[in-house]
Amino acid sequence: MDTIVIIAMMTAGLLLLLFGKRLFWLAAGLVVFMFTYQVFENFFDASILWSLILGLILGIIFAWLAIKFIKMATYFIAFLAGSIALPFLIGIFDVEISWFFLALIGGTIGLIVIALAFDWGLILMTAWAGASAVTFGVRQWFELDGTFGTAVFLVLMVIGVFWQASQRRNK
Repeated sequence: MDTIVIIAMMTAGLLLLLFGKRLFWLAAGLVVFMFTYQVFENFFDASILWSLILGLILGIIFAWLAIKFIKMATYFIAFLAGSIALPFLIGIFDVEISWFFLALIGGTIGLIVIALAFDWGLILMTAWAGASAVTFGVRQWFELDGTFGTAVFLVLMVIGVFWQASQRRNK
């Protein structure tokens, strides 16, 4: 995978991990960017450049829409964040299951979490998506096995949740 893509995914992941709730519009754009990139790369076998361009365009559009329609955008982002994160999380264990099937299950989990606890759900989903993206990059660069990749993901997830929760209290 191209170094630029890995750096972009890790940067997007760090922003989601640490500032997903506070900068929701940015989180919305980043999640749509990451989802679009994965869909075009996995299903349409598009080139890396086209996947990046389409992801960037749709991410910018959705970031703008998230500012205007925050509640509706939150449910959509929760679905996409779950759709990104669950296939990645299962992939860490080298389990071969359909990406589309896992994306649907992950998206449903994301919707349930947001519906039950909006603020905490938003923190959890953005931290989950951010930790997934950063771990993806780390695994690509260092060729980590499933166990170590899982540990990196869990540590990042905990850091993201605690960081965003501490920022919530400071307001």
